[in-house]
Amino acid sequence: MTIHRAYGHVDRAALREGAPLRVVMASEGRQADGIDLRMSGAQLDRFRGNPVLGYGHSYWGRGNLPIGRVMPETIAVDGTLLAGELDFDQGDEFARETERKMRNGYLNAVSIGFEVVEWESENDNYWRGGVATKWELTELSVVPVPMDAKALVTAGRDLAPDDVERLVEAFRAALSRPPVVLPSGPTITPAEPAPNSPPPPAAGVSEDAARTFFAAFDSEESHA
Repeated sequence: MTIHRAYGHVDRAALREGAPLRVVMASEGRQADGIDLRMSGAQLDRFRGNPVLGYGHSYWGRGNLPIGRVMPETIAVDGTLLAGELDFDQGDEFARETERKMRNGYLNAVSIGFEVVEWESENDNYWRGGVATKWELTELSVVPVPMDAKALVTAGRDLAPDDVERLVEAFRAALSRPPVVLPSGPTITPAEPAPNSPPPPAAGVSEDAARTFFAAFDSEESHA
């Protein structure tokens, strides 16, 4: 049996303290290993029966025990994605630390192990890649470095209460400062743009940065 790896990512939009940590375990499309896993051919029963969550695909020996599990009822294909929710072993210090790093954005990737049952073409194989029309999921691990270019955080994560307080205090401090009075001088009139010239480019704003900014004003206290 040949076990292969493919990488997924954390669904950052689903992160809230105490809420399940949802991850995209795999997606369709040719990945760095050259294999395109078709979600219509995913065989999940074996993994649902033993949905262990490891770290770095290390399962051998007493020091590499699972750090949690993927909740069986959440393991499902959604269109071109395979997703699930992670449940970390709270009695394991390393598992708790791994969860903390994932919730705070220091770890973002997971990786599945799988066995191909059927290839689309006789020329397809593990070494040259190809389309896997039927494949069996065998395991899932948290990994620090993803191979898949799409294995990234997807959307904004909640700010911690201390972060919100620091941001609000910074705004209050800025508003309390006296206005700056510039010395008088000649008035400078900006030059008129040339006829039919394109408008100047707008300043770029990161979508994630904007989402994080507004999250600061959407704390749980505001909904109480």
